[in-house]
Amino acid sequence: MILYHGSYLAIPSPDLERSRKHVDFGSGFYLTPIYEQAVRWCEKFKRRGKKGIVS
Repeated sequence: MILYHGSYLAIPSPDLERSRKHVDFGSGFYLTPIYEQAVRWCEKFKRRGKKGIVS
């Protein structure tokens, strides 16, 4: 199974110590099997002037 993560930086390996605690589903590392969904998540960062990266 291939999973994707949309962010403003490349994630070579998840670090749960750095995850935010007060997000929708609690702390963790969010992934999706849908590439297009990860790309859409990157749009949020692009609007803030950052580069969107899908890992």
